[in-house]
Amino acid sequence: MVLGGNSDLAVSILHKVPIAEAGEVILCSRHNLKQQTLALREGIQIRHVEIDFTQLQRSETIIENVFKTGDIDLVIIAYATLGNEDLQLQRDIFSEVLFTNFYSQALLLNQINSFLVTQMHGQILLISSVAGIRPRKVNFVYGVSKFGVDFIAQGLQKHNVGKNVFITILRPGFVDTKMTRGLSPAPFATSMLRVGEIANKALRDRKPIVYAPRILLFVMFILKALPERVFRIIDN
Repeated sequence: MVLGGNSDLAVSILHKVPIAEAGEVILCSRHNLKQQTLALREGIQIRHVEIDFTQLQRSETIIENVFKTGDIDLVIIAYATLGNEDLQLQRDIFSEVLFTNFYSQALLLNQINSFLVTQMHGQILLISSVAGIRPRKVNFVYGVSKFGVDFIAQGLQKHNVGKNVFITILRPGFVDTKMTRGLSPAPFATSMLRVGEIANKALRDRKPIVYAPRILLFVMFILKALPERVFRIIDN
């Protein structure tokens, strides 16, 4: 099941992860746009579930009903909004980014994790971001929202020890998708194809946290260690 079925990253990942013959992919999104793309994988059934993640209570009900139809092996949480970095402090944009990327994802992540624990197996792939590692002047509200749900996922990982439910946190850098189209690529930008490959291996190995590309693990380690005075110079 994919929350955010129109996500370019999610579709790229689905093309890489193993799906059993005659298996089913459930795409949860406002609009049904990706079925034709995924249909290229022969033998996979595609089901679209219409959902608006801004309507949280209704979203919880829809997800509960999906789980009632049978066990789910993998849930990818991929929906997000980037907001507008020039207007990020305006109340409506500020609220939308925090609600969509943090509050709604945190509650749905907890709900889904509970269902997987009940069925006694399953994996969750949370698409987070390196933007949440250290606040930057540029679009820091987006980074904060990603950090929040990333932190929740780490807590659930500890809660799940011994329960046969595994959460992988994927922290990509700049990826060329429709969400980033028109933006200047950041250093170590990567492709959707490469992110799909990294995510597939991380799921197979049940990695708790993985960066895409992997070099960002070392880059972020250095950035986190920099004194604030030095980091501000780099950030500007």
